[in-house]
Amino acid sequence: MPSHKPNRNFGQNFLTTHHYVEKIAASLPIEQGDEIWEIGPGTGALSTELLSYDAPLTMIELDKTIIPHLESTIHGRPCTIIQGDAAAYDYSTITTPFHLVGNLPYNVASHIIKQALLTGTHLRSLTCMVQREVAQRICHKGGGKNRSFLTILCGYFGEPRQLFTVPPGAFFPPPKVTSAVFQIHLTPDTSGPLAPEELPLFFNFVSRGFSMRRKKLLTPLSTHIKSKEEVREALRTCQINENVRAEELEVPQWLELYQTLYS
Repeated sequence: MPSHKPNRNFGQNFLTTHHYVEKIAASLPIEQGDEIWEIGPGTGALSTELLSYDAPLTMIELDKTIIPHLESTIHGRPCTIIQGDAAAYDYSTITTPFHLVGNLPYNVASHIIKQALLTGTHLRSLTCMVQREVAQRICHKGGGKNRSFLTILCGYFGEPRQLFTVPPGAFFPPPKVTSAVFQIHLTPDTSGPLAPEELPLFFNFVSRGFSMRRKKLLTPLSTHIKSKEEVREALRTCQINENVRAEELEVPQWLELYQTLYS
Protein backbone atom coordinates (compact mmCIF):
# COMPACT_ATOMS: atom_id res chain seq x y z
CA MET A 1 0.00 0.00 0.00
CA PRO A 2 1.46 3.43 -0.91
CA SER A 3 2.46 5.66 1.98
CA HIS A 4 0.79 8.66 0.34
CA LYS A 5 -2.98 8.83 0.69
CA PRO A 6 -4.64 9.02 -2.76
CA ASN A 7 -6.35 12.31 -3.52
CA ARG A 8 -9.80 11.90 -5.07
CA ASN A 9 -9.63 15.42 -6.52
CA PHE A 10 -6.83 14.20 -8.81
CA GLY A 11 -8.53 10.89 -9.61
CA GLN A 12 -5.63 8.97 -8.05
CA ASN A 13 -5.67 5.16 -8.14
CA PHE A 14 -2.12 3.94 -7.66
CA LEU A 15 -1.02 0.85 -9.56
CA THR A 16 0.45 -1.45 -6.92
CA THR A 17 0.75 -4.85 -8.65
CA HIS A 18 4.30 -5.12 -9.99
CA HIS A 19 3.33 -7.63 -12.69
CA TYR A 20 1.37 -4.93 -14.55
CA VAL A 21 4.05 -2.30 -13.92
CA GLU A 22 6.57 -4.58 -15.66
CA LYS A 23 4.20 -5.26 -18.57
CA ILE A 24 3.65 -1.56 -19.23
CA ALA A 25 7.37 -0.74 -19.09
CA ALA A 26 8.29 -3.71 -21.30
CA SER A 27 5.80 -2.62 -23.99
CA LEU A 28 7.57 0.66 -24.79
CA PRO A 29 9.32 0.66 -28.20
CA ILE A 30 12.39 2.58 -26.99
CA GLU A 31 15.23 3.22 -29.43
CA GLN A 32 18.66 4.77 -29.01
CA GLY A 33 18.39 8.52 -28.37
CA ASP A 34 14.72 8.46 -27.33
CA GLU A 35 13.31 10.01 -24.17
CA ILE A 36 10.55 8.73 -21.88
CA TRP A 37 7.91 11.04 -20.46
CA GLU A 38 5.59 9.71 -17.77
CA ILE A 39 2.24 11.28 -16.93
CA GLY A 40 1.03 11.11 -13.34
CA PRO A 41 3.85 9.07 -11.77
CA GLY A 42 2.19 9.14 -8.35
CA THR A 43 4.42 7.42 -5.82
CA GLY A 44 6.78 6.16 -8.52
CA ALA A 45 5.95 2.48 -9.04
CA LEU A 46 6.17 2.70 -12.84
CA SER A 47 8.87 5.39 -12.71
CA THR A 48 11.24 3.00 -10.93
CA GLU A 49 10.77 0.43 -13.68
CA LEU A 50 11.21 3.03 -16.43
CA LEU A 51 14.55 4.08 -14.93
CA SER A 52 15.94 0.69 -15.95
CA TYR A 53 15.94 1.97 -19.56
CA ASP A 54 19.01 3.78 -20.80
CA ALA A 55 16.85 6.79 -21.68
CA PRO A 56 16.22 10.17 -20.02
CA LEU A 57 13.04 10.12 -17.92
CA THR A 58 10.80 13.15 -17.31
CA MET A 59 7.67 12.97 -15.16
CA ILE A 60 4.71 15.36 -15.13
CA GLU A 61 2.83 15.36 -11.82
CA LEU A 62 -0.09 17.67 -11.00
CA ASP A 63 -0.25 16.88 -7.26
CA LYS A 64 2.58 18.85 -5.65
CA THR A 65 2.01 17.14 -2.29
CA ILE A 66 3.05 13.77 -3.72
CA ILE A 67 6.34 14.95 -5.23
CA PRO A 68 8.37 14.46 -2.00
CA HIS A 69 7.16 10.83 -1.89
CA LEU A 70 8.11 10.43 -5.56
CA GLU A 71 11.57 11.88 -4.93
CA SER A 72 12.04 9.47 -2.03
CA THR A 73 11.08 6.52 -4.23
CA ILE A 74 13.50 7.33 -7.05
CA HIS A 75 16.38 7.92 -4.57
CA GLY A 76 18.03 10.75 -6.50
CA ARG A 77 18.46 8.78 -9.72
CA PRO A 78 18.81 10.93 -12.84
CA CYS A 79 15.40 12.13 -13.97
CA THR A 80 13.30 15.28 -14.10
CA ILE A 81 10.05 16.02 -12.28
CA ILE A 82 7.74 18.73 -13.62
CA GLN A 83 4.92 19.90 -11.38
CA GLY A 84 2.16 20.72 -13.84
CA ASP A 85 -0.97 19.72 -15.74
CA ALA A 86 -0.36 17.08 -18.43
CA ALA A 87 -3.66 18.03 -20.09
CA ALA A 88 -2.37 21.54 -20.75
CA TYR A 89 1.33 20.85 -21.32
CA ASP A 90 2.81 21.97 -24.64
CA TYR A 91 4.51 18.78 -25.87
CA SER A 92 5.88 20.63 -28.90
CA THR A 93 8.59 21.96 -26.56
CA ILE A 94 10.09 18.44 -26.50
CA THR A 95 12.58 18.47 -29.38
CA THR A 96 13.83 14.87 -29.06
CA PRO A 97 11.89 11.73 -30.10
CA PHE A 98 9.94 10.67 -27.01
CA HIS A 99 7.50 8.09 -25.69
CA LEU A 100 4.61 9.12 -23.47
CA VAL A 101 3.34 6.64 -20.89
CA GLY A 102 1.04 6.83 -17.91
CA ASN A 103 -1.84 5.65 -15.78
CA LEU A 104 -4.27 8.42 -16.71
CA PRO A 105 -6.99 9.74 -14.37
CA TYR A 106 -10.27 8.62 -15.88
CA ASN A 107 -11.85 12.09 -15.72
CA VAL A 108 -9.17 13.82 -17.84
CA ALA A 109 -7.78 10.96 -19.93
CA SER A 110 -9.30 12.13 -23.23
CA HIS A 111 -7.98 15.68 -22.72
CA ILE A 112 -4.44 14.41 -22.07
CA ILE A 113 -4.52 12.10 -25.09
CA LYS A 114 -5.77 14.89 -27.37
CA GLN A 115 -3.20 17.40 -26.09
CA ALA A 116 -0.32 14.94 -26.51
CA LEU A 117 -1.28 13.93 -30.04
CA LEU A 118 -1.96 17.47 -31.26
CA THR A 119 1.16 19.12 -29.79
CA GLY A 120 3.66 16.24 -29.57
CA THR A 121 5.62 16.93 -32.76
CA HIS A 122 8.29 14.37 -31.84
CA LEU A 123 5.99 11.85 -30.15
CA ARG A 124 6.87 8.29 -31.18
CA SER A 125 4.47 6.24 -29.05
CA LEU A 126 1.61 6.76 -26.63
CA THR A 127 1.02 4.04 -24.03
CA CYS A 128 -1.81 4.77 -21.61
CA MET A 129 -3.89 3.00 -19.02
CA VAL A 130 -7.49 4.18 -19.11
CA GLN A 131 -10.94 2.82 -18.32
CA ARG A 132 -11.48 -0.34 -20.38
CA GLU A 133 -14.49 1.09 -22.22
CA VAL A 134 -12.44 4.12 -23.29
CA ALA A 135 -9.64 1.85 -24.59
CA GLN A 136 -12.22 -0.18 -26.50
CA ARG A 137 -13.60 2.95 -28.18
CA ILE A 138 -10.10 4.17 -29.06
CA CYS A 139 -9.12 0.82 -30.58
CA HIS A 140 -12.51 0.11 -32.17
CA LYS A 141 -12.49 -1.01 -35.78
CA GLY A 142 -15.63 -0.75 -37.87
CA GLY A 143 -18.69 1.44 -37.39
CA GLY A 144 -21.31 1.44 -34.69
CA LYS A 145 -21.85 3.14 -31.35
CA ASN A 146 -18.37 2.25 -30.07
CA ARG A 147 -16.77 4.55 -32.63
CA SER A 148 -16.26 7.99 -31.12
CA PHE A 149 -14.29 11.19 -31.52
CA LEU A 150 -11.37 9.48 -29.75
CA THR A 151 -11.48 6.64 -32.31
CA ILE A 152 -10.99 9.13 -35.14
CA LEU A 153 -8.42 11.22 -33.24
CA CYS A 154 -6.19 8.25 -32.42
CA GLY A 155 -6.83 6.53 -35.75
CA TYR A 156 -5.55 9.56 -37.62
CA PHE A 157 -2.12 9.26 -35.99
CA GLY A 158 -1.70 5.48 -36.07
CA GLU A 159 -3.35 2.15 -35.40
CA PRO A 160 -4.13 1.96 -31.68
CA ARG A 161 -4.23 -1.48 -30.14
CA GLN A 162 -5.28 -2.70 -26.73
CA LEU A 163 -2.43 -4.52 -25.02
CA PHE A 164 -4.07 -5.97 -21.90
CA THR A 165 -6.64 -5.31 -19.19
CA VAL A 166 -5.92 -4.56 -15.53
CA PRO A 167 -8.37 -5.59 -12.78
CA PRO A 168 -9.49 -3.22 -10.01
CA GLY A 169 -7.53 -5.21 -7.41
CA ALA A 170 -4.23 -4.13 -8.99
CA PHE A 171 -4.77 -0.59 -7.68
CA PHE A 172 -5.02 1.25 -4.38
CA PRO A 173 -7.71 2.24 -3.86
CA PRO A 174 -9.41 -0.20 -6.26
CA PRO A 175 -11.49 1.66 -8.87
CA LYS A 176 -15.03 0.51 -9.60
CA VAL A 177 -14.15 -0.36 -13.19
CA THR A 178 -11.65 -2.50 -15.10
CA SER A 179 -8.78 -0.67 -16.76
CA ALA A 180 -6.94 -1.38 -20.01
CA VAL A 181 -3.62 -0.37 -21.54
CA PHE A 182 -3.57 0.73 -25.17
CA GLN A 183 -0.70 1.85 -27.38
CA ILE A 184 -0.26 3.90 -30.55
CA HIS A 185 2.96 3.86 -32.57
CA LEU A 186 3.68 7.10 -34.41
CA THR A 187 6.28 7.80 -37.08
CA PRO A 188 7.93 11.09 -38.11
CA ASP A 189 5.46 11.45 -41.01
CA THR A 190 2.34 10.68 -38.95
CA SER A 191 1.11 14.26 -39.37
CA GLY A 192 -0.73 12.86 -42.40
CA PRO A 193 -2.18 14.94 -45.22
CA LEU A 194 -2.87 17.97 -43.03
CA ALA A 195 -0.31 20.51 -41.83
CA PRO A 196 0.22 20.40 -38.04
CA GLU A 197 -1.27 23.86 -37.62
CA GLU A 198 -4.46 22.68 -39.35
CA LEU A 199 -5.05 19.71 -37.04
CA PRO A 200 -6.92 21.64 -34.29
CA LEU A 201 -9.43 22.88 -36.89
CA PHE A 202 -9.87 19.41 -38.35
CA PHE A 203 -10.44 17.76 -34.99
CA ASN A 204 -12.81 20.54 -33.92
CA PHE A 205 -14.74 19.68 -37.10
CA VAL A 206 -14.80 15.97 -36.13
CA SER A 207 -15.77 16.81 -32.55
CA ARG A 208 -18.69 18.89 -33.79
CA GLY A 209 -19.74 16.00 -35.97
CA PHE A 210 -19.98 13.74 -32.94
CA SER A 211 -21.73 16.36 -30.79
CA MET A 212 -25.22 15.06 -31.63
CA ARG A 213 -24.81 11.29 -31.60
CA ARG A 214 -28.52 10.57 -32.10
CA LYS A 215 -28.78 12.86 -35.13
CA LYS A 216 -27.69 12.42 -38.72
CA LEU A 217 -24.31 14.05 -39.41
CA LEU A 218 -26.01 16.72 -41.52
CA THR A 219 -27.58 18.24 -38.39
CA PRO A 220 -24.50 19.00 -36.24
CA LEU A 221 -22.39 20.06 -39.22
CA SER A 222 -25.07 22.45 -40.49
CA THR A 223 -25.56 23.74 -36.94
CA HIS A 224 -21.90 24.40 -36.14
CA ILE A 225 -19.86 24.38 -39.37
CA LYS A 226 -21.57 25.41 -42.63
CA SER A 227 -25.05 25.90 -44.03
CA LYS A 228 -27.24 22.87 -44.62
CA GLU A 229 -26.95 23.23 -48.39
CA GLU A 230 -23.15 23.47 -48.22
CA VAL A 231 -22.98 20.35 -46.07
CA ARG A 232 -25.38 18.48 -48.38
CA GLU A 233 -23.30 19.42 -51.41
CA ALA A 234 -20.07 18.32 -49.69
CA LEU A 235 -21.62 14.97 -48.75
CA ARG A 236 -22.70 14.46 -52.37
CA THR A 237 -19.23 15.40 -53.65
CA CYS A 238 -17.66 12.86 -51.28
CA GLN A 239 -20.28 10.25 -52.26
CA ILE A 240 -21.47 9.99 -48.65
CA ASN A 241 -25.14 9.34 -47.97
CA GLU A 242 -26.70 12.45 -46.42
CA ASN A 243 -28.45 10.24 -43.84
CA VAL A 244 -25.11 9.04 -42.48
CA ARG A 245 -24.27 9.34 -38.77
CA ALA A 246 -20.87 10.36 -37.40
CA GLU A 247 -19.96 6.88 -36.17
CA GLU A 248 -20.31 5.45 -39.69
CA LEU A 249 -17.41 7.42 -41.19
CA GLU A 250 -13.80 6.23 -41.34
CA VAL A 251 -10.80 8.56 -40.92
CA PRO A 252 -10.28 9.01 -44.73
CA GLN A 253 -13.94 9.99 -45.16
CA TRP A 254 -13.69 12.58 -42.37
CA LEU A 255 -10.61 13.99 -44.07
CA GLU A 256 -12.23 14.16 -47.49
CA LEU A 257 -15.37 15.78 -46.10
CA TYR A 258 -13.33 18.32 -44.13
CA GLN A 259 -11.19 19.24 -47.14
CA THR A 260 -14.26 19.56 -49.35
CA LEU A 261 -16.03 21.89 -46.91
CA TYR A 262 -12.96 24.03 -46.21
CA SER A 263 -11.43 24.13 -49.70
